[in-house]
Amino acid sequence: MTRIRVAIVGTGGIAHVHVRELLALPDEVEITAVIDLDAERASWVTASTNATFATDVAEVLDVIDAAYVTTPPRARVDVIRTLAEAGKAIFCEKPIAGTVEDARHIRDIVDSTGAPFMVGFMRRYHPPYRALKQAADDPALGRPLQFFRRRLGYLDIPQGNWRVTPGSLTGLTVESVSHDIDLLRWLGGDVVEASGEVIESRETLPGYDDTMTATLRFANGASGLLQVGWSAFVEENEVGVLGTESAAVIDGAGMCAPTAFASAHAANRV
Repeated sequence: MTRIRVAIVGTGGIAHVHVRELLALPDEVEITAVIDLDAERASWVTASTNATFATDVAEVLDVIDAAYVTTPPRARVDVIRTLAEAGKAIFCEKPIAGTVEDARHIRDIVDSTGAPFMVGFMRRYHPPYRALKQAADDPALGRPLQFFRRRLGYLDIPQGNWRVTPGSLTGLTVESVSHDIDLLRWLGGDVVEASGEVIESRETLPGYDDTMTATLRFANGASGLLQVGWSAFVEENEVGVLGTESAAVIDGAGMCAPTAFASAHAANRV
């Protein structure tokens, strides 16, 4: 069987997760290229894979079939354009981009080239969320009235991380809440109206929002509530749907770990 030849574009923190999973599939996947601006930073990948190192993805197009784009969000448009125009399959870490303008550019590039493209919203594949989706779609729920998501905790971000570096940062709402927005859209369908606010609580990080709340209106008429905070001195993780006949909720400790969630359950009306 022919193995898929994969490039890793950007070798920061999240790349470790993807490389680990790809190396667990030696019969299906081969990491043949690593792209980063810093050879030393990328050495942990090249040392374990014998992949070709380059600072520009255009230099390795002839040795790859697909790429994992794990650069900071504000550095993706040109990379994705190069890959898409070469007909390579693309897995893009979330968020798709750091700005709405860049996201639209990427959408247009993918649409015009037809390149296979996926954004890494992996929560759709975790068993607890899949159980909740099944419950949300069950006619026994009745008409959905409200979808809600609450994810709170305290996150220390070290200096030097792209999340807090001027020119690279996007803030919690774009960088992390994209997961929660995708989750609610998957559960409830298209959002037709939204309002809310973000707060920058850390004086040492101008431009970095770490607390947000929003209300949503779905095309099916249901409302939505979204509350996420990285400066909360309490940990909560809850997502659910309220219907006219029943409700379904999953919750658990820890603001990020889905393995801590209980199985979805339905609470019948009394």
